[in-house]
Amino acid sequence: MTADIAIHDAYVLTVDDRNRLYERGTVLVEDGRITEIRTSQDDDAGIAADRVIDGEGKLVMPGLVNAHTHLELTPLLGAFSDLDLLEMMGGMTAIYGHIAEGEYEYLTEAGYELAALNFLAGGVTTSNSMDVRPSAGAETFGEAGLRGFFGVALSDLFWDVPVDEQFARARDFIDEYHDSYDGRIQATICPHDDWSCTRELWERTADLVADYPDLHVHTHLLELEASNTMARSNGATDSLDMLDDVGLLNDQLVAAHFRLADEEDIQRTADAEASVAHCPSI
Repeated sequence: MTADIAIHDAYVLTVDDRNRLYERGTVLVEDGRITEIRTSQDDDAGIAADRVIDGEGKLVMPGLVNAHTHLELTPLLGAFSDLDLLEMMGGMTAIYGHIAEGEYEYLTEAGYELAALNFLAGGVTTSNSMDVRPSAGAETFGEAGLRGFFGVALSDLFWDVPVDEQFARARDFIDEYHDSYDGRIQATICPHDDWSCTRELWERTADLVADYPDLHVHTHLLELEASNTMARSNGATDSLDMLDDVGLLNDQLVAAHFRLADEEDIQRTADAEASVAHCPSI
């Protein structure tokens, strides 16, 4: 047997349906796909492969997933550490506004490159990022061999960018980048949150989803005290009711934060088969 890559004598954590762990395992890769995982044999160091890796003392495992992030803000990591939540949101809103206007392009591009480097070094192979101008991220992660879900953030209250322009950017991004780089880069639809989006924005988002029914919907949900208040001001009982009203509380939804959810919210979300990226440390 020949292979492109052979890793031998490694700890191999499969995370398969039985969570099998090989204390001394061999992994073979051909044409970019794992073809065999087994217990190492004494002569595996001599396997006929383009690249043979001695895995002694190393762990081989599936890549990690960053389920919710804003990668174009990577250069600002730690910049808000001494601020409370509302101070941080105010500062970030101002910065997002500049990015939305096309400023700081050099900084956001460098941020995507730094994020890709950090992820490759740390074993993160897939990320789900909501950004204002994600094209550079899609290209950087695609060229780096990583998997990425990227989407253009949409809001009618968060920044002074015309809503028509936001949705036009979202459509252009989807059409250009969805399922690109051999399928490793996927587009998402990203209404920013449940506290700076009106019912009109949610309804327009639902129309966009109807045009692209295979895409995930990525949003901040039940993050701030204002979340349910905004929903009630728009004629819904609460945030989940708002999403349900417009047809977005379903298995396409990836809801980030979820820090204010109660038991009923959790059950309703589970019943809808929606997904949660729980980020309570905000």
